[in-house]
Amino acid sequence: MTEWLAQLEPFGADRQALHLLDTDGPELLPYATLTNARRDSSSILGTVGAVYEWQDAPLIFLVDADQVQDAAKIHQLRRLLAMRGDAPYLGIIAPSRLDVYTIALDRKTPAQARVAIDAAGETVKDLFPHLANRRPNAARTRQGWISNVVLNLLTEAIDRLIGFDLDHGDAISLVGRALFTRFLGDRELLPTDMEAPESAATLFDNADSAQACQPARKVGSDSYSVHFAHAGAMILALSKSILARPNI
Repeated sequence: MTEWLAQLEPFGADRQALHLLDTDGPELLPYATLTNARRDSSSILGTVGAVYEWQDAPLIFLVDADQVQDAAKIHQLRRLLAMRGDAPYLGIIAPSRLDVYTIALDRKTPAQARVAIDAAGETVKDLFPHLANRRPNAARTRQGWISNVVLNLLTEAIDRLIGFDLDHGDAISLVGRALFTRFLGDRELLPTDMEAPESAATLFDNADSAQACQPARKVGSDSYSVHFAHAGAMILALSKSILARPNI
Protein backbone atom coordinates (compact mmCIF):
# COMPACT_ATOMS: atom_id res chain seq x y z
CA MET A 1 0.00 0.00 0.00
CA THR A 2 1.34 3.40 -0.97
CA GLU A 3 2.30 5.58 2.00
CA TRP A 4 1.20 8.76 0.28
CA LEU A 5 1.76 11.25 3.07
CA ALA A 6 5.16 9.87 4.07
CA GLN A 7 6.37 10.10 0.48
CA LEU A 8 4.93 13.57 -0.10
CA GLU A 9 5.95 15.32 3.12
CA PRO A 10 9.53 15.98 1.86
CA PHE A 11 7.92 18.08 -0.88
CA GLY A 12 5.97 20.25 1.55
CA ALA A 13 2.67 18.36 1.50
CA ASP A 14 -0.03 19.28 4.01
CA ARG A 15 -1.99 16.35 5.44
CA GLN A 16 -5.28 18.29 5.25
CA ALA A 17 -4.88 18.94 1.53
CA LEU A 18 -4.19 15.31 0.61
CA HIS A 19 -7.22 13.17 -0.26
CA LEU A 20 -6.86 9.42 -0.78
CA LEU A 21 -9.27 7.99 -3.33
CA ASP A 22 -9.58 4.66 -1.51
CA THR A 23 -11.39 6.30 1.41
CA ASP A 24 -14.98 7.47 1.77
CA GLY A 25 -16.18 10.97 2.47
CA PRO A 26 -18.12 13.89 1.01
CA GLU A 27 -14.87 15.61 0.01
CA LEU A 28 -14.42 12.90 -2.64
CA LEU A 29 -17.73 13.55 -4.43
CA PRO A 30 -16.04 15.74 -7.09
CA TYR A 31 -13.80 12.77 -7.87
CA ALA A 32 -16.56 10.16 -8.24
CA THR A 33 -15.38 9.05 -11.67
CA LEU A 34 -11.91 8.41 -10.27
CA THR A 35 -13.12 6.54 -7.19
CA ASN A 36 -15.31 4.40 -9.46
CA ALA A 37 -12.30 3.72 -11.67
CA ARG A 38 -10.41 2.41 -8.62
CA ARG A 39 -12.90 -0.48 -8.62
CA ASP A 40 -12.40 -1.17 -12.32
CA SER A 41 -9.15 -3.03 -12.99
CA SER A 42 -9.46 -2.37 -16.73
CA SER A 43 -9.34 1.43 -16.40
CA ILE A 44 -6.00 3.22 -16.31
CA LEU A 45 -7.73 5.95 -14.31
CA GLY A 46 -7.79 3.41 -11.49
CA THR A 47 -4.08 4.04 -11.02
CA VAL A 48 -4.84 7.53 -9.70
CA GLY A 49 -4.61 6.98 -5.96
CA ALA A 50 -4.78 10.46 -4.47
CA VAL A 51 -5.39 14.11 -5.20
CA TYR A 52 -3.68 17.09 -3.60
CA GLU A 53 -5.73 20.27 -3.32
CA TRP A 54 -4.70 23.88 -3.01
CA GLN A 55 -7.22 26.32 -1.56
CA ASP A 56 -9.96 23.70 -1.90
CA ALA A 57 -9.32 23.16 -5.62
CA PRO A 58 -7.55 20.14 -7.15
CA LEU A 59 -3.91 20.90 -7.90
CA ILE A 60 -2.30 17.57 -8.75
CA PHE A 61 -3.48 14.00 -9.28
CA LEU A 62 -1.06 11.45 -7.85
CA VAL A 63 -0.09 8.01 -9.16
CA ASP A 64 2.28 5.42 -7.71
CA ALA A 65 5.26 5.03 -10.05
CA ASP A 66 4.89 1.24 -9.90
CA GLN A 67 1.53 1.59 -11.67
CA VAL A 68 2.82 3.53 -14.69
CA GLN A 69 6.21 2.39 -15.89
CA ASP A 70 6.18 3.58 -19.47
CA ALA A 71 5.70 6.86 -21.32
CA ALA A 72 2.60 5.65 -23.18
CA LYS A 73 0.64 5.24 -19.94
CA ILE A 74 1.69 8.66 -18.69
CA HIS A 75 0.63 10.17 -22.01
CA GLN A 76 -2.76 8.43 -21.79
CA LEU A 77 -3.27 9.58 -18.21
CA ARG A 78 -2.49 13.19 -19.13
CA ARG A 79 -5.16 13.13 -21.82
CA LEU A 80 -7.79 11.30 -19.77
CA LEU A 81 -7.36 13.60 -16.80
CA ALA A 82 -7.48 16.61 -19.09
CA MET A 83 -11.05 15.61 -19.90
CA ARG A 84 -11.96 16.55 -16.32
CA GLY A 85 -10.84 20.15 -16.78
CA ASP A 86 -9.77 20.72 -13.19
CA ALA A 87 -6.29 19.86 -11.83
CA PRO A 88 -3.41 21.14 -13.99
CA TYR A 89 -0.81 18.58 -12.89
CA LEU A 90 -0.16 14.83 -12.80
CA GLY A 91 2.36 13.58 -10.25
CA ILE A 92 4.16 10.23 -10.43
CA ILE A 93 5.42 9.42 -6.94
CA ALA A 94 8.28 7.09 -6.00
CA PRO A 95 10.49 6.94 -2.90
CA SER A 96 12.34 10.29 -2.65
CA ARG A 97 11.08 11.37 -6.08
CA LEU A 98 8.07 13.17 -7.50
CA ASP A 99 7.84 13.67 -11.25
CA VAL A 100 5.32 16.33 -12.23
CA TYR A 101 3.67 16.67 -15.65
CA THR A 102 1.25 19.25 -16.98
CA ILE A 103 -2.19 17.89 -17.82
CA ALA A 104 -3.51 18.90 -21.24
CA LEU A 105 -4.75 17.64 -24.58
CA ASP A 106 -1.62 18.47 -26.53
CA ARG A 107 1.00 16.81 -28.71
CA LYS A 108 3.74 16.82 -26.09
CA THR A 109 5.54 13.68 -25.05
CA PRO A 110 5.79 13.03 -21.31
CA ALA A 111 9.37 14.28 -21.43
CA GLN A 112 8.21 17.56 -22.96
CA ALA A 113 5.29 17.89 -20.53
CA ARG A 114 7.42 17.28 -17.45
CA VAL A 115 7.72 20.26 -15.12
CA ALA A 116 11.34 21.23 -14.43
CA ILE A 117 12.12 21.09 -10.72
CA ASP A 118 15.45 21.96 -9.14
CA ALA A 119 15.90 18.94 -6.87
CA ALA A 120 18.98 20.50 -5.27
CA GLY A 121 17.34 23.85 -4.48
CA GLU A 122 14.79 25.14 -2.02
CA THR A 123 11.92 24.69 -4.48
CA VAL A 124 11.63 20.97 -3.80
CA LYS A 125 10.91 21.62 -0.10
CA ASP A 126 7.95 23.81 -1.01
CA LEU A 127 6.97 22.09 -4.22
CA PHE A 128 3.20 22.29 -3.82
CA PRO A 129 3.08 26.04 -3.11
CA HIS A 130 5.50 26.47 -6.02
CA LEU A 131 3.20 24.52 -8.36
CA ALA A 132 0.19 26.49 -7.17
CA ASN A 133 1.94 29.79 -7.80
CA ARG A 134 2.92 28.87 -11.33
CA ARG A 135 -0.44 27.27 -12.08
CA PRO A 136 -1.69 30.21 -14.21
CA ASN A 137 1.20 29.47 -16.57
CA ALA A 138 0.41 25.78 -16.89
CA ALA A 139 -0.38 24.68 -20.43
CA ARG A 140 -3.87 25.85 -21.44
CA THR A 141 -3.56 26.34 -25.17
CA ARG A 142 -6.66 27.23 -27.16
CA GLN A 143 -6.05 24.29 -29.49
CA GLY A 144 -5.57 21.72 -26.80
CA TRP A 145 -7.74 22.64 -23.86
CA ILE A 146 -10.81 20.52 -23.31
CA SER A 147 -13.44 23.26 -23.36
CA ASN A 148 -12.58 24.13 -26.95
CA VAL A 149 -12.39 20.48 -27.98
CA VAL A 150 -15.84 19.74 -26.57
CA LEU A 151 -17.33 22.95 -27.96
CA ASN A 152 -16.05 22.14 -31.45
CA LEU A 153 -17.44 18.59 -31.33
CA LEU A 154 -20.83 19.78 -30.08
CA THR A 155 -20.98 22.45 -32.77
CA GLU A 156 -20.08 19.88 -35.43
CA ALA A 157 -22.83 17.52 -34.24
CA ILE A 158 -25.44 20.29 -34.20
CA ASP A 159 -24.43 21.53 -37.66
CA ARG A 160 -24.67 18.02 -39.13
CA LEU A 161 -28.13 17.52 -37.64
CA ILE A 162 -29.27 20.84 -39.07
CA GLY A 163 -27.92 19.60 -42.39
CA PHE A 164 -30.55 16.83 -42.22
CA ASP A 165 -33.22 19.57 -42.14
CA LEU A 166 -33.81 19.22 -38.42
CA ASP A 167 -35.06 22.35 -36.68
CA HIS A 168 -32.26 24.30 -34.98
CA GLY A 169 -33.90 24.04 -31.56
CA ASP A 170 -34.50 20.31 -31.90
CA ALA A 171 -30.90 19.76 -33.00
CA ILE A 172 -29.57 21.55 -29.92
CA SER A 173 -32.00 19.61 -27.71
CA LEU A 174 -30.95 16.26 -29.18
CA VAL A 175 -27.28 16.91 -28.73
CA GLY A 176 -27.87 18.06 -25.16
CA ARG A 177 -29.81 14.89 -24.32
CA ALA A 178 -27.16 12.68 -25.86
CA LEU A 179 -24.40 14.47 -23.98
CA PHE A 180 -26.32 14.14 -20.72
CA THR A 181 -26.73 10.41 -21.34
CA ARG A 182 -22.97 10.20 -21.78
CA PHE A 183 -22.62 12.05 -18.46
CA LEU A 184 -24.90 9.54 -16.73
CA GLY A 185 -23.11 6.59 -18.31
CA ASP A 186 -19.69 7.76 -17.18
CA ARG A 187 -20.99 7.98 -13.61
CA GLU A 188 -22.77 4.61 -13.70
CA LEU A 189 -26.17 6.24 -13.17
CA LEU A 190 -27.96 4.53 -16.06
CA PRO A 191 -30.09 1.37 -15.65
CA THR A 192 -28.03 -1.76 -15.04
CA ASP A 193 -28.39 -3.08 -18.59
CA MET A 194 -26.83 0.07 -20.03
CA GLU A 195 -24.72 1.48 -17.20
CA ALA A 196 -21.20 0.94 -18.57
CA PRO A 197 -19.71 3.78 -20.65
CA GLU A 198 -19.16 1.27 -23.47
CA SER A 199 -22.87 0.39 -23.41
CA ALA A 200 -23.92 4.03 -23.22
CA ALA A 201 -21.87 4.76 -26.31
CA THR A 202 -24.00 2.33 -28.35
CA LEU A 203 -27.44 3.42 -27.14
CA PHE A 204 -28.12 5.56 -30.21
CA ASP A 205 -26.17 3.64 -32.85
CA ASN A 206 -29.32 2.88 -34.85
CA ALA A 207 -32.96 3.92 -35.04
CA ASP A 208 -34.22 0.95 -32.99
CA SER A 209 -31.87 1.67 -30.11
CA ALA A 210 -32.70 5.36 -30.28
CA GLN A 211 -36.44 4.59 -30.20
CA ALA A 212 -35.99 2.53 -27.03
CA CYS A 213 -34.10 5.40 -25.36
CA GLN A 214 -36.24 8.20 -26.78
CA PRO A 215 -37.70 10.66 -24.26
CA ALA A 216 -41.43 10.55 -23.49
CA ARG A 217 -42.08 13.67 -25.58
CA LYS A 218 -42.38 12.48 -29.18
CA VAL A 219 -41.45 14.97 -31.85
CA GLY A 220 -42.24 14.60 -35.52
CA SER A 221 -41.96 11.31 -37.41
CA ASP A 222 -39.75 8.24 -37.12
CA SER A 223 -36.99 10.20 -38.83
CA TYR A 224 -36.52 11.92 -35.46
CA SER A 225 -35.15 8.64 -34.14
CA VAL A 226 -32.66 8.50 -36.97
CA HIS A 227 -31.49 12.02 -36.16
CA PHE A 228 -31.34 11.09 -32.49
CA ALA A 229 -29.21 8.08 -33.41
CA HIS A 230 -26.89 10.28 -35.43
CA ALA A 231 -26.44 12.76 -32.59
CA GLY A 232 -26.03 10.05 -30.02
CA ALA A 233 -23.42 8.17 -32.00
CA MET A 234 -21.36 11.34 -32.27
CA ILE A 235 -21.76 12.68 -28.75
CA LEU A 236 -21.83 9.48 -26.72
CA ALA A 237 -18.57 8.42 -28.32
CA LEU A 238 -17.08 11.81 -27.51
CA SER A 239 -14.45 10.70 -25.01
CA LYS A 240 -13.42 7.68 -27.02
CA SER A 241 -13.05 9.62 -30.28
CA ILE A 242 -10.91 12.31 -28.66
CA LEU A 243 -8.66 9.87 -26.86
CA ALA A 244 -8.16 7.79 -29.99
CA ARG A 245 -6.77 10.70 -31.99
CA PRO A 246 -2.99 10.28 -32.21
CA ASN A 247 -2.29 13.96 -32.92
CA ILE A 248 -4.05 15.49 -29.92
